[in-house]
Amino acid sequence: MELRQLRYFVTLAEELHFGRAAAREHIVQSALSQQVQRLERELGVRLLNRSTHHVELTPAGSAFLVEVRQILDHVGRAAHAARNAVAAPARSGSASSTPATTPCRRSCEPYNSAIRI
Repeated sequence: MELRQLRYFVTLAEELHFGRAAAREHIVQSALSQQVQRLERELGVRLLNRSTHHVELTPAGSAFLVEVRQILDHVGRAAHAARNAVAAPARSGSASSTPATTPCRRSCEPYNSAIRI
């Protein structure tokens, strides 16, 4: 599962139209469709009901959309925090962040290997 697939899914869920979603993501429609199909295959559930003139979320797609929006929000906050940490001057006397990040790194390994950024 890739973050871009999640982003594409959210865009498609918002537009409910492959052409408009592809245009918003600046990709061709077939690439958007392929990435969403790969995501569905990996999850083992159908996220969208499609016809030639209609796209709608399945119940699984609606539930997934709520969680994916939170994930993308969290990734955005994490990126913002990292950028702010570089921009902020180092504070004297503060503890090293290495011990605090080590447990998280270990506990998050299964997720880090499954999601490519």
